[in-house]
Amino acid sequence: MSWKRFFTATFIAFFMLAFAVVAVQAAPLRLTVRTVPVVAAQKFLKTIPKKFKKATGIDLKIEFIASRELRRRLITAAETKSGPDLLMVVYNGAITVKESLADVSEVVGPLSKENGGFYNMYKDGGFIDGKWLAAPFMTTSQVMNYRKDHLKQIGENPPDTWEDALRIGKKLKKAKLAPWAESLGTHVIDPSTTILCILWGYGMRQVSNDGKKITLDSAGTRAGLRFIKKAYKEAWPKGVIQWKTLENNQTFLAGKTGMTINSPSIWWKSSTKKKWANLYKNVGFSLVPKGPAGRHCTAIPQYLVLFKYSKKKKEAKEFIKFMAQADMQVGFSKRAWMWTPTQKGLASRLPQNEYYDIMAKQALYAHVPGWPGPASKAGSEVHQRFNLLAMVQRYVQGTQSIDETIKQTVKELRKIYGVN
Repeated sequence: MSWKRFFTATFIAFFMLAFAVVAVQAAPLRLTVRTVPVVAAQKFLKTIPKKFKKATGIDLKIEFIASRELRRRLITAAETKSGPDLLMVVYNGAITVKESLADVSEVVGPLSKENGGFYNMYKDGGFIDGKWLAAPFMTTSQVMNYRKDHLKQIGENPPDTWEDALRIGKKLKKAKLAPWAESLGTHVIDPSTTILCILWGYGMRQVSNDGKKITLDSAGTRAGLRFIKKAYKEAWPKGVIQWKTLENNQTFLAGKTGMTINSPSIWWKSSTKKKWANLYKNVGFSLVPKGPAGRHCTAIPQYLVLFKYSKKKKEAKEFIKFMAQADMQVGFSKRAWMWTPTQKGLASRLPQNEYYDIMAKQALYAHVPGWPGPASKAGSEVHQRFNLLAMVQRYVQGTQSIDETIKQTVKELRKIYGVN
């Protein structure tokens, strides 16, 4: 090769490399999050790129997708090593692609010590193998929604224990008022919330604290299963065995349900139309009832994960810090109705009313599926495969005895966790 050709080839290669570097630097940080149904909250999210640019000089592009698409997008990005730099995940989804995620401990570690620290559930789903692989973003608490007017008619206060809930449910049914109803269909949110809140409250623990032993076959599991079957037979509408994730909202708004575990989305929805004005002023909130083993429930913790393939890791970490600021957390929560800040101390900066008070308190009792074991792919898989839901469904419908359904589920869990 002549010197002239060598020089030309070298110059072109250098130019292409420089162009690629400039292109990467010029490209915006890409974030994918779920669309928020509350208009004010969605508008707030759309203002974030401008605010972030003003604060840091970094360009940001936000993509909004349906919440049901988050898991598919997570798996696709991990497998193809392409997509957004940051992606929202829920529950313990980060553990399923942990090998593809960048360590964000240098940012999240210090944040976990500010404003009273994160709620415990965030560590359960985001602190993996001794490091933060998912940065806390926001949470949605699951609380007891009830009709104030109906409980007043039967002379009851909102339930503090599951036995209270059953007594109230039976009285509502007898008075032919909108009944207590909990979803028992097959879905990762509402029906899974139903059974975990009750089973945990009665002492069920699917796995030991270290995740090395299946502990499902216990007196607590049996007590929880018996209570669910009793509530199903004596208080809940029989149709709940098919309810997935919208039915309790729809029946509450239609006046056919008067007490159920849900996010405050029912209250928010009832504020949007005049025909629900009476319902709106009569929706009350209380903590999810407690059982003999205490008060426990799931919430819907949301995180941001940073992919290893990202060329914008520094910028992404700046965004994590930006969204963790008190003004951003509180500002978004005030507009979102059903989302509250990640740090416990920020609850005092929210409006002082029944709704925000209960949301913040309930988050103290929240766990991610798979608790009390450490974050694990097995714990996430049990949740996604509905093993515990199927256990409850078989027993409630009478297709298996309590011993048979527990035995089958233990076998399934041992295979998933890889333990004897």
